[in-house]
This record gives sequence, structure tokens and C-alpha cells, in this order.
Amino acid sequence: MRAWLVGIIVISVLGFALSNVSVIESSTVPPAPAVPSNLPAQAPVKNSPQAIQTQIIEKEMGEQMAILATHYEQNIRFPHYSLPIHEGQTDLLNPLTVLPVSLNLGEDVDSSAQLVPGRFIYKRGDMITATLSSSGPIKPTKVRIELVENNKTLTTFSVKEKQGVFEATLDSKDNDWPVDLHIKANFNFSEHGRLAILSPIKFSPDNGTISSIGEPYVEGVNLNIPVNLSIKEPGRYRLSANLFSQAKTPIAHLNAKQNLVKGKTSWALQVHSEVLRASNNPGPYLLDTWVLTKLPERPGIRTSYGDSLIGETEIQGFPLSQYDTTPWSDPQDQARLEFLKKLQ
Repeated sequence: MRAWLVGIIVISVLGFALSNVSVIESSTVPPAPAVPSNLPAQAPVKNSPQAIQTQIIEKEMGEQMAILATHYEQNIRFPHYSLPIHEGQTDLLNPLTVLPVSLNLGEDVDSSAQLVPGRFIYKRGDMITATLSSSGPIKPTKVRIELVENNKTLTTFSVKEKQGVFEATLDSKDNDWPVDLHIKANFNFSEHGRLAILSPIKFSPDNGTISSIGEPYVEGVNLNIPVNLSIKEPGRYRLSANLFSQAKTPIAHLNAKQNLVKGKTSWALQVHSEVLRASNNPGPYLLDTWVLTKLPERPGIRTSYGDSLIGETEIQGFPLSQYDTTPWSDPQDQARLEFLKKLQ
């Protein structure tokens, strides 16, 4: 589950060790005088430069491994399906947010252009929209906005200008375009010539819909939150959402993976009580930022998405004393932790 973290740790440590060893090997050291083979081998001089450097390396590696092992031990207190989250983790808190793409002409030119898609994920039949705006004295002219895949134009948008802002619209109808696309704005920018800005979007099949949630309940160490879905395309799905306090403070990132068949189904997101105890929050809570993802069936198939009919939803809480207090433990995680501790 967290093998990738251990791999990064080991590679980092080995890289650190090897980089220091290479310095020792490449330094200019006069050749040692020949020693008769019948004499016993002598240990390195305790205070020789080589011995001191080796001691420094071993000490630094031990300190780094101790820090990494402590971090890993704290991380594996929580299951992968219910991880603590903080306000700085914007990739989890705002997973599908559109980020404006800006083109700045340089420090000496007080003008820039910005392209903003209406949203990040579109479904077949949606109206795809984008806005091209600018700041400063230089304004875009002769604007052409296209939908492209790998820099190949698929079609063009209808563009209307209003007070220097260009609004682009495109009816996707029943087009069977690929998932990974870009909106490309081409325009003249005064003496700077013909320029272009690209912004990524997703064009996804309508795989399924998150329709509603059921009544939460405590089961062992978990708060279970039933989620009702309508699946149009069978396959392996990931369901995720974020749990917040009533004051909108992030508490946990929830996610689960499951094979789903076509039709209506119910699926539970789980909140591990260790996360709730860590935040000392018995609820009620808010659940938001829903994402339904259809995972690739084989290499070469793109990740696609579903819809959600629900947004921010209040979730009933329970006294923390009602939960089982058995700590989370994964045998593989514990084995990796022991391995890291042995490297100290």
C-alpha cells in the first residue's frame, strides 16, 4: 500500500551513500606501500581522513533513516481509505479545479493574456466553454479558439467579443473525442506577433452518477457512509470525497476502489476513527468534493469520470467512545517499518 514510499526512501538513502562514497574514491590519495602477504591485515587508522569521513557518512545516514522511519511510522497509523488531510493539500481538496493559463510577455511588457476553460471535465453532449481575457494596454486581436488533441485541431469554437473579453462556446453533441484534450487560443498580440495558449480539459464518457447518500452508522473502528450510485459502464471505479468539520476545516480524504456492474448500486465510504480522534471531532461533519473515476482496464486506456448530483452534505456524527479503539495495522506496512529501523 505504501511500498512506493519505502522505495523512494531506499533509493534516496542509497543515492546519498553512493554520492559520498564516490567523493572518497575520486579523491587523490597516494598509493599505500606494498605489504607482504604473510603479515596480518591492519585496521584503518582510527583518526585517518578516510575513517573520519566514513564515520560522518554513517552518522548522517543513521540520522536520516531515523527521521524517515519516524515519518513512515506516523503515516501508517491510518488506513489508505481514510487519510488525514490539511489545508495545504490542494490537489486533494480541489481535485478537478480549473487553473487559468497565463501568457506573460516579459518584465518589460505590462500586458498578459489568460485562457480559462469553463470547467475541467466535460461529458459528451455538454456545451464546452472558455474565456480569453487580457490585462495591460496590449489586447488580443484576430482570436481563433480550437479544440485540439496532440496539437491536432479537432474543431473550432464560436467566439464572441465583449469589452475585450472573448467568450468561446462549442457544442460537443455526440462527438466521440478522446479523453485528454486541450483548448487552444490563437491570437495576435500587437508587435509580438501570433501567439497561442493551451489549457487542458477532459472529455469523458458518461460512466455513472453519484446520486445520494444514506444514513451513516458506526461499525467497529469505522464511520460508514453509504453512497448510492447509478453506473452506466461496468468496470473498476474509485470513489473519493473529503470530510470537513462544520467550520470547513479539512479532516480526512476518503477513497475506495471497487468493481461495479451496470445499474443502481450502493457503496460505503469509511472514516477510520483514529482520524476522528486525532482531530478530536465527534461530528457532525460536512462531506464534499465528490469524484467518481473509472479506472483504465488496460494500458493505453485513459482514466474517465462520472458525475455527482450532490455537493456539500452534512453527515451525522457519533460520540468517539462508540468506536472500537483497535489501532490500524497492516502487516506489510509493519514489515517495511522494521526494515527502515534496521537501516538506522
